[in-house]
Amino acid sequence: MSSLAANSKQAAVPLLQLNAWSSVRLTLISAALSACAVGNSIPPATLIPLATPVSQEPAAGICGATEAAEITITIYPDIPDPRCAIVRPEQRLRLVNKTTLLLQVSLAAFQTELEPGAEYTFDLPLGEFLAPGVHLVQVLPCCGPELWLKPAPAASSAQANPIEASPTSIWSALQEMAPVAYKFPLPEPVPSPLDGTYTKIDPSWPQWWLCRRCADYRPAGGIWKLQFDQGVMRIYYEVTGWRSFASFALAEDELRIFNDVYCPDGVGRYGWNLEAGELVLNVIEDSCSFGLRGQNLSNQSWLDCPTSSQAAEADPSGDISPGCAENPAAPIQEVLANLPVEVVAHAGDSHHFEQPPEVFALANSANIPPPPGIQVSYDPESIPYGTTRVLWWGGDWIEATTDEDFASMGVQFWGAPQSGWARILFDGVEVWRGLTSSLGSEQLQYGGYIEFSGFSPGGHTIRVESLGFDYRPLTVAAFGFSEQGGVGSDSP
Repeated sequence: MSSLAANSKQAAVPLLQLNAWSSVRLTLISAALSACAVGNSIPPATLIPLATPVSQEPAAGICGATEAAEITITIYPDIPDPRCAIVRPEQRLRLVNKTTLLLQVSLAAFQTELEPGAEYTFDLPLGEFLAPGVHLVQVLPCCGPELWLKPAPAASSAQANPIEASPTSIWSALQEMAPVAYKFPLPEPVPSPLDGTYTKIDPSWPQWWLCRRCADYRPAGGIWKLQFDQGVMRIYYEVTGWRSFASFALAEDELRIFNDVYCPDGVGRYGWNLEAGELVLNVIEDSCSFGLRGQNLSNQSWLDCPTSSQAAEADPSGDISPGCAENPAAPIQEVLANLPVEVVAHAGDSHHFEQPPEVFALANSANIPPPPGIQVSYDPESIPYGTTRVLWWGGDWIEATTDEDFASMGVQFWGAPQSGWARILFDGVEVWRGLTSSLGSEQLQYGGYIEFSGFSPGGHTIRVESLGFDYRPLTVAAFGFSEQGGVGSDSP
């Protein structure tokens, strides 16, 4: 019989810490041990409830797979390798800590601590406690991978027994996390006047790069969520998925934050005011993350999100603060008939294709001017980043125009995994729309090349616009032009 605990090469580390599932697990473990004692067997599915996936497709774009019986993921400072892995129900997971920090690791109902340099192997096959779909391995302080569990093919339709699981967001998964009493005791879980979920849109530039050494709580543009719930504070940056949680308590007119995983030894002190659905926090004292936590929490007001019951009763046409929606609706485009061009999406960086475009015009024409006969222009509020331009809600377009005769033209998206949605117009007609980071990935860069052909000779313009509904950045690397035929890549 498989043990419910995980097997680790480090010593004196609790392999299965009791949390909200403790009473259920203790009952199930006792039942399992009793059954073993009398020679009976208990199906694995009865031991632990299958964890619900956070989604059905990974945010990381392309995931790698291996046929090995054991999946190894190495945690480096600020990045796991691989970032996403396709796993099968019969495979097991091994984690290796290559950081200098003590890591808190949790997956489904299992939790442990992983010392620097230590390894941790789950004894149970993944399919015995995870439902099919994408699961986050929570690693604190940072950063955990995604596991995309794909079900084993059924032997026949008569034997198939599909498991139904409703996807949840990363924010919903964060609700299951709770602080640890590092230096201060946990407060009693009682309601407070601050309890609720709040959101803000930081108007500054969003974080468009993949960061390995960014300070925690660093203010950045986009949607932030903040929650106070019976002694637990949770905060989440939707652009990159960064999050944290801590304990909080109210002492007269003062808010105190402690047991933060990123600064467990300190206490942040704030004045606060909640009026007409607007929360204002003022720093009294907070050294967490070089004072960045205080800057982030107090640099602007937070807007109260309606509860689920309030949202159900509200006028559907009424405004709800961005970020309050659990999963913002993607702007789906109706399928257009009789497009003026043929459209092909290629995964990866076209510079390295077997047959790349003959001519490139780099997006940041202020850095390197385009070749003769090609003009590149962009919103002056777009962000220059080396040879690329980053589009965002404050500077949301870029275009290339040429009077030269080319057989095909295209756009190269290439940036961090948080790159967002775009639409492309060819001579003023929308011909493509999609999530750019899902096109493909290489060496921790995400995107692809959208190619257009079949147009008549003469002048043409390709325009890229950031849809920006989720306040994510969009990195445009270049425009490509082919004189004969099109590009050649491994994409279907």
